[in-house]
Amino acid sequence: MALSLSARDGEQSPSTSQNPAPNNREFTVAGEHVYNRRSAGRWIMSHVLRYPLLPALVVLFSVSEMVLFSYAPVLIGQAFDLMLSPQRSVAALTSIALLVLGVRIVQGLIGLCSAGTVELLAQRLERNTREELMISLLGKSQTFHNRQQIGDIMARATNDVRQLNGMVNPGFSMIFNSMLGIVIPIIGVAFLDPHLLLAPALFLVFFYWSLRRYTNQLNPVAGAARAQFGVMNAGLTESIGGIEVVKAYAQERSARRRFANDARIFRDLAVKEGQIQARYLPILFFGLMYALGFAHALFL
Repeated sequence: MALSLSARDGEQSPSTSQNPAPNNREFTVAGEHVYNRRSAGRWIMSHVLRYPLLPALVVLFSVSEMVLFSYAPVLIGQAFDLMLSPQRSVAALTSIALLVLGVRIVQGLIGLCSAGTVELLAQRLERNTREELMISLLGKSQTFHNRQQIGDIMARATNDVRQLNGMVNPGFSMIFNSMLGIVIPIIGVAFLDPHLLLAPALFLVFFYWSLRRYTNQLNPVAGAARAQFGVMNAGLTESIGGIEVVKAYAQERSARRRFANDARIFRDLAVKEGQIQARYLPILFFGLMYALGFAHALFL
């Protein structure tokens, strides 16, 4: 999401302003790239589409890899059919085996290219986001900075920006590959025998229900954990920065108690987040539907 710092002195924050003009700032940076800040989704897309070739290559590599991944089992099935037919021969089996080997090698090479491309895209997103945040902070007035907590700004500039990297890789990469892993094999199954689509159709229904339930449970807890991390980091930074005042008024115990309370809340949220992640049901449904699909194929 777009990183924002509430400007209580009348200035617009980086996430709510609509591409503020550089001449309205206290400081400007020459050659600044302007991003679309009308919404979080448009802001992310404007960052990603700054390098249009990279997302296009990610989609191309991912689709090609999944097509080859789905094609290899078809070749193995053809090998079994060949060995059960009267026309079986070692030469024909060898050619199919070499073809499977070639498909797997090409799939692996494409997978490496896909992983490298999506990682490059994630690193550039993180770099450009941090650059945009720093430019935005440079344009703020001294009054704005005096009203902000240093620890909160540092948490946003380091940990929060780093989360955008993970959002692309492995976040977006895993989601996109998972979707392709569902759609392309189902298309392949439909070409083989439409009657085999029973188990995949049931899996899609349970998968959608369980994934929606999982995200509805996880999103509030994950958001609260990130917010609490900023509060804990801000409190600790203020205590360390004003350690002379803390010691002068003998508030060491109070500061320690306040930090321990913030850390305890963050720990509880992290534990709750882990408990929700441990109850990820789609993997269970995948195993059940895999067995059901195999039984259904034997029945047919």
